[in-house]
Amino acid sequence: MKVVVKLFGGIKSEKDFPRNEEKNLIVETEKPLTIYELIDFLSLNKKPFIVVLNGVILTNLSIQIKDGDEISLFPPIAGG
Repeated sequence: MKVVVKLFGGIKSEKDFPRNEEKNLIVETEKPLTIYELIDFLSLNKKPFIVVLNGVILTNLSIQIKDGDEISLFPPIAGG
């Protein structure tokens, strides 16, 4: 399974992954993962996240991702 992961707002993976021309992570795994498992697999430096899967904001991190999916991770937004 191969997916594209876009990281925003200073989020960085502690692991080294190949990147595409837009500098997004290309993540390949042997078995399908849920969003929660993917976040754990990426060893990210900030939690929690706003998760967008193929343009749709998610609240359920147990959704299984599929080959070719695009996942965007944003830090929570706060302001005043």
